[in-house]
Amino acid sequence: MYKSFRVKNFRCFKDLQINDLGRVNLIAGKNNTGKTALMEAISVLTSPLSPQMLYGLQEARGIKNSNKYRRESWLHFFSKFDSSIPIQLEGIGTDSSDLHREVSLSEIPNDMDSVTHFGQYYNRAKELGLIGDAPLSLEGTVLLQLSFSQPSVSVGTTDVYIPSNAALPDYAHIAHEQQTLFIPARSEPQDDWVAEQFTNIDINRDLKRLVGYLEVFESGLTDLRLHLLSGNILISGQVDTLQIPLKLMGDGFNRFFYFAITMLSHKPQYFLIDEIENGIHHSVQKKVWQAIGQMARELDIQVFATTHSYEMLRAAYEAFKDDDPYEFRYHRLDRKADGNIEAVTYNKFGMDAVAAFDFEYEVRG
Repeated sequence: MYKSFRVKNFRCFKDLQINDLGRVNLIAGKNNTGKTALMEAISVLTSPLSPQMLYGLQEARGIKNSNKYRRESWLHFFSKFDSSIPIQLEGIGTDSSDLHREVSLSEIPNDMDSVTHFGQYYNRAKELGLIGDAPLSLEGTVLLQLSFSQPSVSVGTTDVYIPSNAALPDYAHIAHEQQTLFIPARSEPQDDWVAEQFTNIDINRDLKRLVGYLEVFESGLTDLRLHLLSGNILISGQVDTLQIPLKLMGDGFNRFFYFAITMLSHKPQYFLIDEIENGIHHSVQKKVWQAIGQMARELDIQVFATTHSYEMLRAAYEAFKDDDPYEFRYHRLDRKADGNIEAVTYNKFGMDAVAAFDFEYEVRG
């Protein structure tokens, strides 16, 4: 797990430092304080050899380009669109971990040196079987360089060059990559994707565990079934003597079902949820946090979530306040008078103080 993050020149952040991360982290703050941007920075840090992630993050924001490999697709990630200053991301692990990961993103001109370096990387990628034999032309392009280093990984530093006129492959499955999953605020899973995750869970004999997590919403749930009816995929739950389609169990249930199957099917190292409160009624938010905490501990996942809801913050406090060890952290992002953004982190002592004061102020004040 990570204990701290530093983000420089990324989106709205000039230089943001967050310390004392927990296993479960909730990020709040007013609009335009960088909550989603912080989630994106964590995604880039933990998957630096997946350049396609940059375009996926843009599309999650509703920004789509007909030619997603052109310069504008990555320029938005630089603070004030100024690519003359590199983006620098750093994560340091817990005291018992040797995890120390750094990623930088730099725009470099298409000169002879960059072409030579790209050619060396391209040939090495072919040797590893990461890309095919199709030639890539760099003529007239500008390159984005992603540099990655992690002392505990024997490969050392790796550079990834993205030409604006050609598609490079997805490097997410390289052995030393960290596994990160990010659920954007507007994300809604497709039925075939849900069916694939459900099947993975069933094959891995984790279906009973999934049912146990979902009992947060429906205490009478005893089983889950996958059906194909008239070409339509349907998952139903056994509740008492009834087979009830999950889509009839409400938005909150289906939102949490999305979280649960994603975590259980993929077992990522890092799980990111933007606007976690969407579709989840305040009456069950405490139970949602308890279930997320249980999954995070059992599956060894570090969770990051954002919220605009003071009810969600209060529910998180109630869910984790008696835990020992206490693994929840609340991080409030504030924009200062000079325009820079800083993070204020609350541990158990701080959360007790917030509970005695005003949760609503923490989110809306």
